[in-house]
Amino acid sequence: MYMPVTPQQQVAASPRSLEMEASRTFPLSMLPRSNSMDVINDPRFMANSVIAKRLAAFQTICVVAVLMVNLSVQQMFALEKADIKLATVQGAITYTGFILMSLVFLMNLGVCIVLIQQLFMTYRLLTAGATGFEVAKSYYLHPDIVSMRHVSVKGFFFSLPLFLAASTCMVFKSFDDDGKTALAIPVIAFFALAALVLWYLNHRNNKIFKDRYNACKSHEEPLLTQLETFSETKKTGWWSNLDA
Repeated sequence: MYMPVTPQQQVAASPRSLEMEASRTFPLSMLPRSNSMDVINDPRFMANSVIAKRLAAFQTICVVAVLMVNLSVQQMFALEKADIKLATVQGAITYTGFILMSLVFLMNLGVCIVLIQQLFMTYRLLTAGATGFEVAKSYYLHPDIVSMRHVSVKGFFFSLPLFLAASTCMVFKSFDDDGKTALAIPVIAFFALAALVLWYLNHRNNKIFKDRYNACKSHEEPLLTQLETFSETKKTGWWSNLDA
C-alpha cells in the first residue's frame, strides 16, 4: 500500500547534509556546491500523463533537429569560400545558399537547446514528489515556456523548406563548377518546387489543426456551461442547509 510522503519526511530524507557534502572527492569538491532533487519512489510516476504524451512528440522533433544541425554544418564547411564573388551570378547564388544554410543551422540549434532543456526540466518536475504533475503543469504552461516552445517548433518546420532552398543554391554551384549549368536547371526547378510544397504542407497542416482545435473547444463549451449550471443548484426550503 502506498503511503504519501510528507514534506517533513522529504526534508529528513534529503541528501543535503554536511556529511554528504564532505564525502565528495578532492577534484569534485573544488566545484561550486550544487544540490540535486530528492529521489522519492512514487508509483504514480510510472503512470502515463498528458504531459508525458506531449513530450514524446517533442522528442521526435529533437532527433530530427539534431540531424538537421549536422547536415547544415557539413554543407557550410564543405563550401569553398574562396570561390565566392558577389559580383557574379554564381557568387551571389552561392553566398545566398550559405546564408540560408546558416539560418537552418541556427534555427535547429535553437530547437535543440529549447526543447531538450524543457524536456529535461519537465521530467524532473514530474518526478519531484506528490505534487509533481501540478508543478510540471505550471512550468509547461508558463507563458514564457510556451512562447519559447512554440517559436522553436515553428522555426523547425520553417527550416525544412529553407534547407531545400539552400540545397538548391549548393546544387547550382556544384553543376556550375563542372561547366554543366544547363543540366542544373531541372534539378533546381524540382528542388524549388519541393520547397514550396513543403511550405504549403506546413501551412495547410497548421490551418487544419487550428480549425479542428477551435471546433473541439466550441463544441465542449456548451456542455461545460450546462454542467456548471447543474452544480450551482438553488437551495431553498428547510433542506437548504443540508449538503452531501
